[in-house]
Amino acid sequence: MSPPLRLSAPLGRAAEWLWAAARPGLPPGLSRGLPPGLPPGLPPGLSRGLPPGLSRGLPPGLSRGLPLGLPPGPRAQRHLVSASAAAAPPPASGGGRSGPAGGGAGDPEGVGAEGPGPGPEPGGGGGRAAEAPLRPGDLVLAEYRRGRRRSGFQKMFTLTGEGRLQSDRGAIPHRDIAGQRPGQELRTSAGVPLLLRRASLEEFVLRMRRGPAISYPKDANTMLMMMDVNHGDCVLEAGSGSGAMTLFLSRAVGTSGRVYSFEIREDHHSNAKKNYRRWRKAWEVSHEEEWPNNVNFINKDIASATEDLQGKLFDAIALDMINPQLALPATCSHLKQGHICAVYLANITQVIDLLEGVRSCQLPLVCERIIEVIQREWLVSPAKRKDGTTAPRVQPQKDQIVEFEEHREESDVVTSEDEGDGEEENKPFCAIPYIARPHHEQFAHTAFLVKLRKFKPAPPFSTLDSNTKC
Repeated sequence: MSPPLRLSAPLGRAAEWLWAAARPGLPPGLSRGLPPGLPPGLPPGLSRGLPPGLSRGLPPGLSRGLPLGLPPGPRAQRHLVSASAAAAPPPASGGGRSGPAGGGAGDPEGVGAEGPGPGPEPGGGGGRAAEAPLRPGDLVLAEYRRGRRRSGFQKMFTLTGEGRLQSDRGAIPHRDIAGQRPGQELRTSAGVPLLLRRASLEEFVLRMRRGPAISYPKDANTMLMMMDVNHGDCVLEAGSGSGAMTLFLSRAVGTSGRVYSFEIREDHHSNAKKNYRRWRKAWEVSHEEEWPNNVNFINKDIASATEDLQGKLFDAIALDMINPQLALPATCSHLKQGHICAVYLANITQVIDLLEGVRSCQLPLVCERIIEVIQREWLVSPAKRKDGTTAPRVQPQKDQIVEFEEHREESDVVTSEDEGDGEEENKPFCAIPYIARPHHEQFAHTAFLVKLRKFKPAPPFSTLDSNTKC
């Protein structure tokens, strides 16, 4: 039989008053089985001469880091009460107990020793709750990242019950993906980890089935800012294409707005409707709410659609056509005065023809801006030698002459996007150098964006009567 547990006098006294201070927040039943005569609230095992085994049931962490011989004070009490409250079971209702752990009379601030309780879920209280698990019908984007910095493989697909994700890096059954949270990594049959998440609208537009060239997100967002599209607006679009700009307009005008999208070609008209329906179905599955059904697709030439436009006034007009100057005479009269017509053109000769058409037809439109949206990607990665090891960080020195051999050593430093991040991840902060430069793969030219504003011409000039004083 082991000898009884004995504590030094300072530790015994400190433990007695610390435990007495923490007693209101502890779960009931910890003092059962104690021999009579113990100080009230004293935990088993802290009194002198207690037999071993009575300290079972003591919440973990109460004795860690306690100073010996400190006088009672609010700081020490708060430290111990925090540990005891963490070990205590939560109250059955929010009305709860008073005391330090319950935010009652023992806590002047009313929030308990652990501070305020957890707030609402991110996105709750007016927004979406926690992200729902992936389920059949979701648009899922599978991505393999090389070195966790740049994507080396991406594939978008609709999750089904009995499908398989096939790739050159292995396969994953759809049933293994269903039920996972977005942002989960799963390994393929070849052992390659793929990051799985829901596709955003931008990613869907870039990877959906297309016929003609799409309005790229960088240009579509700029056009939305040009036209200042808001919820409830009525917008006219000429040139549905694959439906990329239509989707951005549909989201911008909201449930109370409307988009009229004209397309002269039957195949493009059909493809735009399919992409629009596909996105709406995926949105309803992932968000458990309906995407606004606010788009009217019309398979007709906008230049001859006078009957469809009769009696309508639009807050904005978006044109994505080869010859938009032919559509302006039919559409300009239906644009509200002072509002914007944004034109998407592939080359600068089309811009010249557009402006010449506005001038020759004497349309009440003024060209405010002609811009090209440039998007440049950058590569920022740890500097590595050619053998794959991380280059050392060298502090700059003043007035130091760099020799030829030192230049040769520095030339061995390269940037790498491949795997092998384990070496630099284990190094402390600011221990490795980085190299930043524009990426060698850049977006090419996509379009010129022309901003036309409708105005009302001034009345004809008339000379003032000679008797009229200015």
